[in-house]
Amino acid sequence: MTDNNSADNKRDDVDPSTQTGSYALGALDAGEVAAFEKHLAEHAETRNEATELSDTAVLLGLAVPPVAPPPSLKASIMDQLDATPQLPAEAPPAPPLLAGPAETRARARWASRPVVALASAAAVIGLIAGGGVVATSVFQNNQRQEQADLFAAINAASDSQRRSVELADGTATLVWSDELQASALIVDGLEPLPSDKDYELWYIGESGIRSAGILSADGSRTWRVLEGSKEPGDTIGVTVEPRGGSEQPTTDPIIAIESA
Repeated sequence: MTDNNSADNKRDDVDPSTQTGSYALGALDAGEVAAFEKHLAEHAETRNEATELSDTAVLLGLAVPPVAPPPSLKASIMDQLDATPQLPAEAPPAPPLLAGPAETRARARWASRPVVALASAAAVIGLIAGGGVVATSVFQNNQRQEQADLFAAINAASDSQRRSVELADGTATLVWSDELQASALIVDGLEPLPSDKDYELWYIGESGIRSAGILSADGSRTWRVLEGSKEPGDTIGVTVEPRGGSEQPTTDPIIAIESA
């Protein structure tokens, strides 16, 4: 009872508006979630911040997807465990633990969770393969990771703003920072195009219409940071263009969001 009361008192002392990051990352316990969501229902500013951070967390999670380890990697790890010499014991060995030898525990850990494409995983692969497997094979999303870093910077900028528009089958949200001269577009429900077409992004403003890159789509959520520099007041547009894009739009925009 004392421990529960202490936990409740400690929770009451926490300002829920400071927990938006933890909430977005799923780091709150059940009681904290309940208290935070009660706070969200009453405070629009905190609700907006939590939504923005949740979007960022989702996109950063998508930036580096889990990588299924090849069977050869598992075999290499097991071979290394078998081949690694053990230091001589200075005392009689203790009776074996019920948990089993290290190899058994290693096999259990391998089966219980996937290898994720993080720096530590790349280092392990590079070490075990001895140069036979290039670590960059695990990281086939460097450009996407760079995009995620840029998106996080835009979202964290002191002047960061966002605006959403409804589409026929989803929503498009523009996030931008005039201070960084940068923007990102998040679109839900954008259908894939035939192989000879691409969605092209545009900055539309006083200095004219400038291409801002190609946007891929698969019918679910897609996003990207726009290429080039955004100018204050630019409208961000999306058109359907021939594969590879055009120097200027050849069709009417299917998405147009003002940043003024």
